[in-house]
Amino acid sequence: MRPHTRVSRKPSGYVLHEMSEYVIIATLESDNEKTGNMIQIWSLVRVESPLRAVKSGRARAVCFDCPALGEYCYVDLSRAPLGIWKAYHHRKYPRLNPDQYAQVFHGRRVRFGAYGESVLLPFDMMRAIAEASDGWTGYTHQWRRPEFQPYRAYVMASCDTAQDTLDAAAMGWRRFRVRSESDPLLTGEITCPASKEAGHRTHCVDCLLCDGMQGESDARKSIAIIVHGIGARNFESLIQIGGIQ
Repeated sequence: MRPHTRVSRKPSGYVLHEMSEYVIIATLESDNEKTGNMIQIWSLVRVESPLRAVKSGRARAVCFDCPALGEYCYVDLSRAPLGIWKAYHHRKYPRLNPDQYAQVFHGRRVRFGAYGESVLLPFDMMRAIAEASDGWTGYTHQWRRPEFQPYRAYVMASCDTAQDTLDAAAMGWRRFRVRSESDPLLTGEITCPASKEAGHRTHCVDCLLCDGMQGESDARKSIAIIVHGIGARNFESLIQIGGIQ
């Protein structure tokens, strides 16, 4: 692993975890209109920019089998992910050790999986960050895989179809479903309060409904949102080619 040098001024983010193929970075400030100013956690391919990694296929190291992988991604890779990747390669982010979590995450709210799979962050690290923070949100497309079942305590099952939602519910996950405008809400779902269709009543930083399954007795509703932004065009394209069934 390449060592990260310390910087004299307060950093804009930290390296949380590095492997040969990917790096996980927490950025401290966000101007995301929907989420509000949450600490955002990103999983990025180390050796190639997010744009090149999609073309080469290396993006699967951080996106796994996400149905929106590649040109259909809901995230504009040319913006925040690319800028963060460049900052990482310019040594802008020092490493943050678990014994430093309290000083960074205390009083802040965290978004796991701003880009890339949230389950790439080791479970013990996710739990420690959640415990140190003032709340969190998170999502994963890997909710079907047995090895990632513990993560349902902290993140939502990302669902793209009604069948996904039914399957995830049967496995004990709370769900976050992206739907088209013509798709009705399902039983057990409510509209995302931070969405356009809900009138932008709040921001994720204040809502925090997407914080996983808080115990077996957690009876809170799951969340659905009409696809929006760059994702709207890509979502409809995926449906047309059969990428989302």
